Amino acid sequence: MHKRTEINACWLLSLLFLTLSQVPCVVPVQATSDVTMTQPTETEFSRRLAIFSLNVYQKLSLLKPGQNVVFSPFSIQTCAAMARMGADGETAAELDRGLGLVSSDAAKIAQSFHQVLAAYENSPILHIANKVFVMEGYPLREEFNQLLTKDFLSAAQSINFAQSAEAAGTINAWVEQRTNNLIKDLMPASALDANSRLVLVNAIHFKGTWEHKFPQHATQQELFHSSEGQSTKVPMMNLKQKFRYAELPELDAAALELPYANSDLSMLIVLPNSRTGLPALEEKLRGTPLSVITQSLQTTEVVVKLPKFKAEFQVELSEVFQQLGMSKLFGDSAEFNKMLQSPEQLKVSVIIHKAFIDVNEEGTEAAAATGIAVMMCSMAMFQPQPIRFYADHPFNYYIINKDSTILFAGKQLTI
Repeated sequence: MHKRTEINACWLLSLLFLTLSQVPCVVPVQATSDVTMTQPTETEFSRRLAIFSLNVYQKLSLLKPGQNVVFSPFSIQTCAAMARMGADGETAAELDRGLGLVSSDAAKIAQSFHQVLAAYENSPILHIANKVFVMEGYPLREEFNQLLTKDFLSAAQSINFAQSAEAAGTINAWVEQRTNNLIKDLMPASALDANSRLVLVNAIHFKGTWEHKFPQHATQQELFHSSEGQSTKVPMMNLKQKFRYAELPELDAAALELPYANSDLSMLIVLPNSRTGLPALEEKLRGTPLSVITQSLQTTEVVVKLPKFKAEFQVELSEVFQQLGMSKLFGDSAEFNKMLQSPEQLKVSVIIHKAFIDVNEEGTEAAAATGIAVMMCSMAMFQPQPIRFYADHPFNYYIINKDSTILFAGKQLTI
């Protein structure tokens, strides 16, 4: 009997929503123009994104204890960086520090994102889209519009937020189209009104097939030992293949890289040695750059057990941003005076992030508006036992590129 293959999808949405604050205009503090680095590289960008990812992950874990977490640090950082292009004074400085941006110069920040966005502009499996919805009659300042158009590849669209239902419908239609119809009715009409001025959106859609697919016939019901100490039978995928793998004694863990075909993207899984070791691992990861793990990987034959899993996650990020030192953007004295031609006093009202992941034998599909061969042993004189990587208890995972740029990150506590 032909078995229908389940499409595996991971979509992520990061939406930054800015509204007019009905307070008197204030004189903005002059922004510093000191440049922290003159020639930001992909490696430095990735290093800083990894730190930001870790900081956000820690806050999300505290906000949602006991829950599976999946999010896109790249989506969140990109969307917030677009807002940074229109910021000034201490508002800009807080964003530079809190987001871990490569410079305090807007043009250099924009260029660092452009390097990543342009690299995947024609990718068949990873699509990244940015969009600015702006209130009718409030044209963008030319410099702000140029930075978003040229470097963030973002087009601006005029919209009447006063007609909130129609405006929400327009935004939701764009989101739906950019996520292969996976995300519907994201923006409630109640979030928009006549005082709304801009909505910034970043969308990521990813659909990757494993370089080495898991044979469907090898998937069987096996025990997964959850974070609550309970053991549940789940569909466990099985594969024996050569992968890049590392034992990490300093972390009391092991790491495995599962590459996606025809791309420089892969899923990195970091698995604690102990069934209850994820909290201790997370603490140690705070001081361990992701690049240290990826540089430790060596190709070897590995027997892999990985559960088919799905996770869905939604969070409003204002509290997380404030905990990371980015609070002024939400206040009445926020300095976003570089966005509009008119002297509007703007502040951020809400930052919404939504993510979903579904992993199966075929690979991983991801959409964001925030988506095998078994080798037989040869008759050699000596064949070492293959490494065993059994992800049958809580683990961390990342979808990264060759520079260790983290596009998605998460932890799986239960299946």
